[in-house]
Amino acid sequence: MLVKGKIPKNEPIVSIGLVLPEDCQKSVEITHSETNQNFFIELKNGELVSNGETVPAVKVQNSSTDSQIIVHPVKAGRGFHWEKQISVHVLGVLEITNSNGSLFVANHLPLEQYLMCVATSEMSGECPSALLEVQTIAARSWLLAAAEQKHADLGLDACNDDCCQRYQGMNNFSEDARQSTEASRGQVLTIKGDICDARYSKSCGGITEAGPNVWPQEDLDYLVSVQDGEPAFCGPGFISEADLPEYLGSVDEHRSYFRWDFEILQEELTDHMNKIHSLNGKAVLGIENEKRGPSGRIISCDLVYLDSNNQQKSKHLESEYAIRQTLSPSFLFSSAFDMNLQNVQKGIPGSFSFEGKGWGHGAGMCQIGALGMALSGSTAESILTHYFPKAKLTRIYSS
Repeated sequence: MLVKGKIPKNEPIVSIGLVLPEDCQKSVEITHSETNQNFFIELKNGELVSNGETVPAVKVQNSSTDSQIIVHPVKAGRGFHWEKQISVHVLGVLEITNSNGSLFVANHLPLEQYLMCVATSEMSGECPSALLEVQTIAARSWLLAAAEQKHADLGLDACNDDCCQRYQGMNNFSEDARQSTEASRGQVLTIKGDICDARYSKSCGGITEAGPNVWPQEDLDYLVSVQDGEPAFCGPGFISEADLPEYLGSVDEHRSYFRWDFEILQEELTDHMNKIHSLNGKAVLGIENEKRGPSGRIISCDLVYLDSNNQQKSKHLESEYAIRQTLSPSFLFSSAFDMNLQNVQKGIPGSFSFEGKGWGHGAGMCQIGALGMALSGSTAESILTHYFPKAKLTRIYSS
């Protein structure tokens, strides 16, 4: 497992979770293309069983990059409205164990093999090489900075999904992704000699957000807010909504990313609020005391509601994540929105409409903005300089 703050001199081996204990998954199918072996692995009476035989663990290993291990099913989009089950084709070593009654599947492989799959999981293999290169460098920097370590208790460097960064193995792999990884081998973004915790999201909406407004407890002052261009690189002036799906990741929805609309009924929002926050609300009245960041994202607000005794109360929402999670059962696209009250009767709205912009937290690199820059001829270095103006590109290893 990578050590926070330690810069590797050589390419490390990383451990990526594919099936997590929190998935509560009881079975998985494994196919090894190198040996033509098939494994049906399940938890039975509290024990790990592989093809009918009780075992302490299962380990499957590739001897070359010409062979792959196919894992099914694997969750993609955990907890989001685009959650689905997919098959994942991976390199390296696959390890399956029993974690307190749930399957735990981890993939151990060299960092650069992992990274060449991240670029075409986060975005499409059809993207220009400059985009694939900056996505790879940002992903390498984020992982090696080892700042969040969300799954350290499992001995993982990251999971396969949006809570860390997307890794769907060789599913959408392209030769351009391989070349972009090789071209940037060992390159990271650094600040004062430290590797940058390089964050990114799908669309900033026109202006990126300041890092401390998204993660106030972390020292991310180098994630400054930048204008995405005039017109915005992530807007339809550089790539139309109709053409955008060609460049998105395979699990992304074909929706409007730059500007969007959303509506929710009073009953649905009240039920969701009560469920998320264990409240006894009768009706949502709106939001107050909005504090916004430079991107227009609301970074804190008070959700005002009537309780079961018709007393007005409020629930403080302290982060853009909590706001997005609270205001939509399917997780709101971003917190950069105006909320309008609809069909108000006796002071109680019948529904709420949102006019929003951007997709995601908006800090760091705007992936669609980087795509717009790449399509217009910008180099990888100029794209990184645009989104991380305080950082410099450093090669920490070449072998």
